[in-house]
Amino acid sequence: MEIDAFKLKKLRNYLNDEIGIYVEDNKLRNIYERKIIKLLERFDYNDFNKFFKDLILKKNSILKQEFINVFTVNETYFFREKHQFDTLIKYVLPTLDKIRPRNEVISILCAPVSTGEELYSIAILLIEEGNLIKKRDFLLLGIDIDSNVIKKAKEGIYSARSVHKLPPELIKKYFVEEKGNYRIKDFLKKVVNFKVINILDKYAMKKLGVFDVIFSRNMLIYFDEKSKRETLAIFYSILKDEGYLFLGHAERIPSDVKLFESLKIGESFVYKKNSNSK
Repeated sequence: MEIDAFKLKKLRNYLNDEIGIYVEDNKLRNIYERKIIKLLERFDYNDFNKFFKDLILKKNSILKQEFINVFTVNETYFFREKHQFDTLIKYVLPTLDKIRPRNEVISILCAPVSTGEELYSIAILLIEEGNLIKKRDFLLLGIDIDSNVIKKAKEGIYSARSVHKLPPELIKKYFVEEKGNYRIKDFLKKVVNFKVINILDKYAMKKLGVFDVIFSRNMLIYFDEKSKRETLAIFYSILKDEGYLFLGHAERIPSDVKLFESLKIGESFVYKKNSNSK
């Protein structure tokens, strides 16, 4: 089976409209065509037009989810870009602890969360720091549009590569080794939550509530300009006043977007909600 360029671009445009990801022509042909063909074969489609019609009319929700899963990028590991976690634990959370009412939960969102390493890393560092969780409750939530990675995050089973940045004492404390893999201990699983959500779905995002901190690292680099700006506006709307946004090291907020103030805190650049932009 082969898919001609016009049909591939129709799929590319549909993907862009649905989740904001734009795939360049060479990647569309050289990387994703083969994956799309495997998807058609798995769902027993011999007719591309029938497949595309079912996809856009949402006749099969599983088909749509699996199509989206083909294009999502999920490369991560524990303590990736650790300086940002250090900034969170040493500077941002103590600052929020001082200004938030004592009975108020501090909420942290990872969006997208991929297979969960980022959110579990935050949980581990909070437990290791110790003082903050003695003072107040925290809510740790991870969301992703890819149902496969959310399933893996909930299972909490990781390869040796995923934990290669963790000190041996933390691996022993928080993981059980099983046949060369590492399973998150149950007590740590209980302090995090995971959901399948499209970040560009404004209604679904607002239903999550409001957050003190949002981690969204290395997602915006895959978005076109329109989707990037929509995402930043959504993040602004669900961040509490004085809330913080962490982006990947290669990502920057456009200079004409005045929703956030860029700050150098510790070894990291962090974006703080600009309440004057309401």
